[in-house]
Amino acid sequence: MDRLPFGRGIIEGVPVAPPTHLPRREALRVYQGFDDLPPATGPRLLGDGVTMLVHHPNPRPVRQGPLRVMTYNILLGGERRALLEAYFAALEETGRMPDIIALQEACQPTAVELARDYGFHLAYQGRDIDGPVVNGKAILSRYPLLEAVHFTYDFPTEARVAAATRQGFMGELDEDRGAIFALIDVCGRPVALYNVHHSLGDSGINAGQLWQLQALVHAREGVPSIALGDFNANINVKQHYSLLPNPLRKHEPTETVLDYESRYGDVHPSVGDWGVGNIADVRVRRALHALEHELPDPLRRARALRVRMPDGSHMSPDEAREILVKGTHPKNSAMWMRLQDVADMSTLNSLPDGAGVVPATGKRFDTFFASRELEPLLLEVDHSTDASDHLPCIADFELRDLRH
Repeated sequence: MDRLPFGRGIIEGVPVAPPTHLPRREALRVYQGFDDLPPATGPRLLGDGVTMLVHHPNPRPVRQGPLRVMTYNILLGGERRALLEAYFAALEETGRMPDIIALQEACQPTAVELARDYGFHLAYQGRDIDGPVVNGKAILSRYPLLEAVHFTYDFPTEARVAAATRQGFMGELDEDRGAIFALIDVCGRPVALYNVHHSLGDSGINAGQLWQLQALVHAREGVPSIALGDFNANINVKQHYSLLPNPLRKHEPTETVLDYESRYGDVHPSVGDWGVGNIADVRVRRALHALEHELPDPLRRARALRVRMPDGSHMSPDEAREILVKGTHPKNSAMWMRLQDVADMSTLNSLPDGAGVVPATGKRFDTFFASRELEPLLLEVDHSTDASDHLPCIADFELRDLRH
C-alpha cells in the first residue's frame, strides 16, 4: 500500500498535499487579431512571463457533434516543421481537426502560424530564445476564449538549488513550469482548460506540480474542466503492485510498477526517463490519485479507445491484447513491441536500437483528466505522424448537465 509520512505537507522543498494558496498569475496582454503581436524575443527570465490572448478576427466554425480536444507536445517549438505542417493540413483536409488544441514545447511563431492559418483563437505563454523551446504552451480554440492566464507554479529558490544538487545539473530547472488556463465558451457553457507541461527529472517536483494543478482545478469547482498536456509521468501506472500474482496479469493493462518492469524492463525512450520512471515514486502516485478524484481519467470511462495506425487504420487496446494472448509474436520482437504500445496506448516514441528495432516505451505521458460533466466518448492516440517524439492524443467529449 502507498504510504507517506503522516502530517507532512512538504518533503524536500516541494508540497505533498494541496497548497494553501494558488500559483502566481502572470500578466496578460489581449490582442484583436495577429497583426500587432510583438516579436518573439528572449531570453525570458525566471518569474518574468506574459500571457498573450489573441482573438482571431475570422475563426473557422466548430465541428458538428461532440467536443473534440487534442493535446500534442510538438518537440522544441516544432523542430520537424515539414512533418508538423503536413499533419495539421491532413487533419483539416480530412475533417478531423479538433475544436480545441493544447500544445506543449510550442514557440510563439509556430503557435501563431497554426492559429492564424487554421482559424483558431490563441492563448500563449512561454519563452522564445535562440535554442530549444521547452516551456512554451499554447491553447488554440475555435470556440471563443472568455479568459486566459498562465499560473506559474511555486518553486522556492532553495528547492530549486537542492534539486540541481541532486541531479548534478540545472537542466529543466532553469525554466518556470505551470498551467496555461483558458475559460472557453462551448455553445453557451463555460469549460475550463488547463494545459500543462510538468517537470521530468525530479519526481518530488513533479508531485508538487500535480498538487498545485489540483488546487487550481478545485478553485473553479463546479465548472466543467479538462486538465491535459504532457505530465511527464506514466499516467497508466496507478499502484506499486496488484493483489493478483504477476503471471496472471500477463496481458492485462500495465497498471502497476511491477507490471511495467516485467514487460518493459529498463527501456530508455528518446524522451522520458529510464525504466518505469518517476511514477515509481509514491509521492507522484499519491498526487495523481488526488487529481483523479477531482478529474477522473477518461481512459477508464471512455466508450471507445483506439490507436490510429500509420496506415490510417484503427486498432483498440483490447484487439492488441487478444493478439498478444495468442503468443504468435515473441516477446521483444518488433511486432510484440508495437502491439504492446497499442495495448497500453503509449504516447512516447523511441529511437531505434542497435538492430534498428524501435523499442516499446509503455509510457502514456500525454493525456486528459476531465470532470464528470464531460463524458468521454472516444480516446485516441495517433500514430499516423512522426512530427514529434510524442504522439498526438485526441478525445471526444459530450458536455452533460449533472444538476438534476
